[in-house]
Amino acid sequence: MNAPKRHGEWSKFLQFFTEQNRGRPTRLGVFERNGDSVIDYWIESGLVFIGVDIDPSTDSVTIQVLIGEMEHVVSEPQQIKFILSRSGDEDGIDITDSNGRTTVLRFEVAKTD
Repeated sequence: MNAPKRHGEWSKFLQFFTEQNRGRPTRLGVFERNGDSVIDYWIESGLVFIGVDIDPSTDSVTIQVLIGEMEHVVSEPQQIKFILSRSGDEDGIDITDSNGRTTVLRFEVAKTD
């Protein structure tokens, strides 16, 4: 599949994903390989999901993940995986960039008082 067509399909899926999940609390991290090990960097926990979108207008395509007042940018995305669980408490999205780093967005279970 050529890149523009793939990016157009991604855009539709990301729009649907945003509509279905806006307002849910999140966890956001980045995983990358370092030799035989994987290093994880957890960036935030608990911020509200605003949305995720693809921007093909730059020289290289980027995906923006908006949570709370924070924006996380994934440059040159190569793969998107939607993660769905039966209970919904591990739903999210994985976005892998051209360097093999994977941004992991997971939704937290909303706390009830």
